[in-house]
Amino acid sequence: RAPPAPPPAGPPCGLRSVSVGVGALGLGYPSPETVVFRYCGGGCPVPPTLHGLALGAVLGPGGPGGGPC
Repeated sequence: RAPPAPPPAGPPCGLRSVSVGVGALGLGYPSPETVVFRYCGGGCPVPPTLHGLALGAVLGPGGPGGGPC
């Protein structure tokens, strides 16, 4: 059997949230509205999702993957 994987470095996996102005999403129109993105952050091994890709575009490189906690 393979040895167990080491625990992820950094903060533990957990639910996080960030408020983003709709204008920052790059949808092509100004809006005073905000959207609350909820995502898993920390040591969460996840495949990429559309939600995660959009959140990564808002938060920049190294942002969360957007998968389940």
